Amino acid sequence: MSAIATIEDENLDRAATGIQILDEQLGGGFPRRSTLLLFSEIPAEKRLFAEHFVMAGMRNKESCLYVDFYRAPQLARRELMKFGEYPAGQLILVDATSAQLLLPSSEKYVIENLGELHGILDIVVGAIDETKPGRIVIDSMDFLADRFPKDAVLDFWRRLAVEAHAAGSTLCFLCSNWNTSSLEPLEVKTMADFLVEFRITISSGVVRHEMRIEETRDRGLKMNWIPYTFRDLSGVTVYFPRILVTGPVGAGKSTVVKNLCSTYVNIEPVGTTVAFDYGNVDLTGLEAELLDAPGQEKFETIFKVFARELNGLILVVDASRPKDFVKARKMLDMVGADLPLVVLANKSDSPGALSPAEIKKLLPLDDDVDVIATVATKSFGLREALKILAEHIIGVK
Repeated sequence: MSAIATIEDENLDRAATGIQILDEQLGGGFPRRSTLLLFSEIPAEKRLFAEHFVMAGMRNKESCLYVDFYRAPQLARRELMKFGEYPAGQLILVDATSAQLLLPSSEKYVIENLGELHGILDIVVGAIDETKPGRIVIDSMDFLADRFPKDAVLDFWRRLAVEAHAAGSTLCFLCSNWNTSSLEPLEVKTMADFLVEFRITISSGVVRHEMRIEETRDRGLKMNWIPYTFRDLSGVTVYFPRILVTGPVGAGKSTVVKNLCSTYVNIEPVGTTVAFDYGNVDLTGLEAELLDAPGQEKFETIFKVFARELNGLILVVDASRPKDFVKARKMLDMVGADLPLVVLANKSDSPGALSPAEIKKLLPLDDDVDVIATVATKSFGLREALKILAEHIIGVK
């Protein structure tokens, strides 16, 4: 069974991505009858997201229409199997490849004349009218942009959006960054309700895959660049490769890491190497690597090593030991104000423990910093805190 999440019945006005933390920020998913532009330089990035989106729909018992100009139907179906089993009857393929290879096709919807844009549109629109799919993917507009005049391709885009929305479908166009030179980038982007953009960055020899989601209307939703990864069966997941867990000695940092993580290891000191705990946490649609840094005395050393690679910071304080707050404040001052942060008021069940509001005032912290009451030994509040930190990293505006 796939780990891709499904949406609840009350969210039928939304098309969930199946990535829980994104869906929560989107109010349950993308609105029905909306148009998405999946935009990147490398086809594999946006295609993975499109396939994940289709699988999330089929898991929710939606029919999904996939128009593929590049892959034979057998290959497309096989590649979808990397997400796990799916109800085959809910996947409807428009075969635009067999004719290119001069092969017969067993699909119901086949584009045989790839030199006539109106004919292509008629076949796709006919499939939409007959099947009323919940989700539609056009993979990709690059194929059409390479073969037909710009104005004709843009008209194809507009007419298909009208037909898809009339059927109640969420429509995804895949398009490469480099190809928008022939399609007027600004016009293409404003024709979509949401942009889902992908990029690859390299830092310190580490390759990172990132995406961001932006609503095109004025003052619409806008996210920061979000690191992600792909796993067989679970599909696309938000992935924070380095979150630092720190705080004064005795605050409970190691217990936080141990009880949050599915895998955990203690790195023992060797020579001048600083000891730290390391673990991996896996929530629904969210993965993170946690590093437990030592107390204040060695914190500066380890922070300098990892500073450029950090996604976020978890500061752990003992809610019953306000005398340690000065040390905690100094650690925050080393970090600076730009790194996403959540503070754990740990051991909140101890006698004399201060409330999160009191701790926030004593540290002191900015208004937008969350302080969460936790009891790490019982795992109380830990996942809530990590989820809040993830929301700060994503940075919905």
